[in-house]
Amino acid sequence: MPLYVILGKIFSILSGIFIISAYALGSPSALLAGPQLAVFLKGGSSLFFILCGGYLMNDHLDRGYDEVNRPGAGFAARLPRGPAAAAAAALLAAGAGASFLVSAWFAAVALPLTAALVLYNLYSKRLGVFKEAAISLIVASIYPLSLALTSGGASSPRRDSLYIFPFWFFLEIMAYEIMRDVIDLPGDRAGGGSTLPMKTGPARARRLAAGLALAGVPVSLLPYLLGMCGPVYLAGALAAAACLLAGLRARDAVFSKLIFANILLVAFASLADLYKG
Repeated sequence: MPLYVILGKIFSILSGIFIISAYALGSPSALLAGPQLAVFLKGGSSLFFILCGGYLMNDHLDRGYDEVNRPGAGFAARLPRGPAAAAAAALLAAGAGASFLVSAWFAAVALPLTAALVLYNLYSKRLGVFKEAAISLIVASIYPLSLALTSGGASSPRRDSLYIFPFWFFLEIMAYEIMRDVIDLPGDRAGGGSTLPMKTGPARARRLAAGLALAGVPVSLLPYLLGMCGPVYLAGALAAAACLLAGLRARDAVFSKLIFANILLVAFASLADLYKG
């Protein structure tokens, strides 16, 4: 994928780490206070290297598929195979090593995450119907990573909402990943891959993605209904739900983008509600 897309996704994940960590501690100011800020920056740097290495490895291994789906758009395709593989390995190793500078708890989450990312990149095209669930679990690991980064956080209704949000996040990410695989179906078929849309057909896969995304809507409302978040959050969650509804009849590429927009709206509504409350 293009470099700007990779960096955008990495920025989105790191923003998620910031928001979740702020929820764990009760406020952004608590996260940005002296010692905790240093821990956050070390953890964010570790994750940045892991993500860069993971995306570069994925781009490197998916060259053949991407040449069908997005000819010339892959960042790794512009690099010789040897240097691309070496750079990915170095970035992953640097990120995993840096996790030990944060805390033993953080390293205990970051190291399995790194291993899972490597295994996913190596075998994702052979996972069939489990591919989307696997990457969704990997992405959802930002919740235990954030709790590790904040040593479990400080007890509060905000922190307790972090035991609800991962279920919403998993559903929405899985819906998004299914739609990405629906869009990438031509390249996956040409390259001999095995994904859920190849097993079920694109129409059925899209219906499953829509069902998962809509199932996440009532879950996203629970933090408000249980008194963990305020009206600013509710407004954002409802706007996010409207995004999903607008995408149900849209083209696959548009629906995919609206699922992602729904995730961003809930995330940033959470942050805005934290500042407001």
